[in-house]
Amino acid sequence: MNELEFRQRWGGDKHIYSAWGEFIVESMTGALIGAGKNLDVFLKAPAKFRLKDDDSLVDKAFYRGKNYQDPYGQIEDKVGVRFVVLLLDDISDICNLIQSSDGWKFDACKHFDEDRRRDPLLFTYQSVHYVLRPSKEFVYKDITIPEDTPCEVQVRTLLQHAHAELTHDAIYKAKRTVQPEVHRTVAKSMALIETTDEFFSLVTRKLNYGPLQEFQVIERLDSIYSSLIGLSPHTHKSSIVIWDEFESIVDGDLVDNVRRVIDKYPAIADIIRDRYSKNVFYQQGTIFFVYWMLWRRKQRLLAGWPFSKEMLETLANDIGVSLSVE
Repeated sequence: MNELEFRQRWGGDKHIYSAWGEFIVESMTGALIGAGKNLDVFLKAPAKFRLKDDDSLVDKAFYRGKNYQDPYGQIEDKVGVRFVVLLLDDISDICNLIQSSDGWKFDACKHFDEDRRRDPLLFTYQSVHYVLRPSKEFVYKDITIPEDTPCEVQVRTLLQHAHAELTHDAIYKAKRTVQPEVHRTVAKSMALIETTDEFFSLVTRKLNYGPLQEFQVIERLDSIYSSLIGLSPHTHKSSIVIWDEFESIVDGDLVDNVRRVIDKYPAIADIIRDRYSKNVFYQQGTIFFVYWMLWRRKQRLLAGWPFSKEMLETLANDIGVSLSVE
C-alpha cells in the first residue's frame, strides 16, 4: 500500500473509527455512572475520542522508520480515547471496567506497574494503554463497525497527563536534537510525579477509609431507609459532621442494633415521610442512628452533638424521649 492508497482508505474509514471511539466513550461513561461515579468529579478531563490527524498518521505509517509490513493494519491508534483521573486507585477502577466489558476484546499493551517491575530504576512516561476491538461486528448509529477495528485507550492520573502533554509537545515534536540533560530533567520530574501520585493515594485512603466504610454503615442505613420509608435517601453534609463526631463508637454490630430498636417503633416511618420535603435531615439514613443514640447512648449524644440543641429536641420529641439527664 502506498501513501495515496493509504490516504484514500483512511478517508473512507474515518466514520467507522469515529463511531467506534464514540461507542467506547459512551459505554465507559455509562459504566462509571453505573458504578456510582460522578463524572464531573471523577474524571479530571472530559472523556472524548480523537481521530489521528491525517498527516500525522501518514508520517507514522511511512516516515518514522518503523518499517511496517502492513501500516494500515498495524497502526492501532488511528482513533484514541483518554481517561484522566486524580488517583492511582482511580486508574484501577477504570481498568476493571474495561476488562469486564463484553463489548470488546482488549489487549493490555502497556501498564506502568509492569514497566517499573521490569526496570525499577527507570523513570519515564507513565500510562496504562489498551487496544480495544469489538467482540464481534456490530452496527452503531447506522454504521457497521468491523471486528478488527482498533482503538487505543489511555488511562492516566492528572499528574501523569500533565507530564505526557509537556514531554509530547516539548520533546516528541522538538525541531532540534534533544540534549541529554533535557531527558535527565524529564526523568527527574517523572520521579517526583510518581512519588506525589503515591502520596495522594495514601492521603485519600487515610481520609476516606475507617470503620464507617469498613462496615458500610451509611449504605446499610440508607438501605433500611429505602425499605421502611419508601423514599430515596440522600447523604448531606450534616450526616458527615455527625459521623465525624461519633465514628469512634462504630463497630460491626451497630447497624443491626439500630435496626432492632427502629423496628419497635413503626410510627417513625410516618414521621419521616411527613417531614421528608420540609427538612433535609429527615432525608438521610443517619437519622436512624441519631434516634438510636437518643434511646441507647443519650449522654454520649448530648456530649458530642455538633448542632443546635433545638434540632436535637425536635428529634427527641419524635420518639418521646426527654433530653434531661437523670
